[in-house]
Amino acid sequence: MIYTLDTNILVDALRQSAELDRLKAFLSWALPSTVLSSVVVAELTAGARTPKAREALDQQFLAPFDRRGRILAPSAAAWRRASVVVGAAPSASRLSDVLLACQAREFGWTIVTRDADFTALRKSISGLKVAAPFPARP
Repeated sequence: MIYTLDTNILVDALRQSAELDRLKAFLSWALPSTVLSSVVVAELTAGARTPKAREALDQQFLAPFDRRGRILAPSAAAWRRASVVVGAAPSASRLSDVLLACQAREFGWTIVTRDADFTALRKSISGLKVAAPFPARP
């Protein structure tokens, strides 16, 4: 199983030491099978409002994924699918969430998230796998 982390998981870990501990415990066994979407990387980078915050984000979290080739961009097909889903229900979800969901579905990833919108997206994106934080070791 390949996991991908939603932005809210990482933001919670940055803001709450208990959540950081939970994330570290999860990654202690799941890191080899965890990837990041460039959609999440863009959201995190946009949220890092100062050069110091962006540098810390890059060095402490993103760089290890990047060095291992584990930051992946959505395909053109995922973009098209996301546009269709958002067009059908524009108030249902943000484009970034739908795009992440389409990318995860395309590659068979499980999204680790607290965002209930992903559970609702299962109706529009069949086969989408979502897990609440943090899945137990298989």
